[in-house]
Amino acid sequence: MLLFAHVGLALASARLLSHVSLAFLALGSMLPDIIDKPLGLIVFGSPSMGRIVAHTLLFLMLLSALSFYSRDIRLYSLTWGVLIHLSLDFMWNSPETLLWPLLGPFPSAPLQDTLSYLEMLLSGLKNPGVLIPEIAGLAYLIFLGYAGRRQASAWIDHHLKRPREKAVCILQALFRGM
Repeated sequence: MLLFAHVGLALASARLLSHVSLAFLALGSMLPDIIDKPLGLIVFGSPSMGRIVAHTLLFLMLLSALSFYSRDIRLYSLTWGVLIHLSLDFMWNSPETLLWPLLGPFPSAPLQDTLSYLEMLLSGLKNPGVLIPEIAGLAYLIFLGYAGRRQASAWIDHHLKRPREKAVCILQALFRGM
């Protein structure tokens, strides 16, 4: 999966939760790639080795334990985002990675330069199993942006326009008294 599916569908899943930090949920939905893609490039010399440590059940369990111990909504949200990411990546199809280190080392991946890797990712959009979640995630992000625009407008009206109008009235009253 690419950006829109991970972020959009994770944010859509927030409707199932009673309390959530949308920013940390979005971050969690991309966190395994944020950690593993550069790590794979640095350690293994290839961005295609981008499903390693943060794509494991061990990483998810550590985050879960940390969020459970801290009882912090931000960590709960981050953990939920990572769970969504691993689900959308169908990590159960890569048990060597998901269950690392129980089944041995991470499976090797072909060495590719970054441009070839990006071309391979984008060619995945020909697959309906990749394209449909990407479209669904993008659609939800557009919906969220539109709904957020209305909320932002209401917030601006309430917090910025009214106090400015009050300040103008106060200034006018002060100048009348002079």
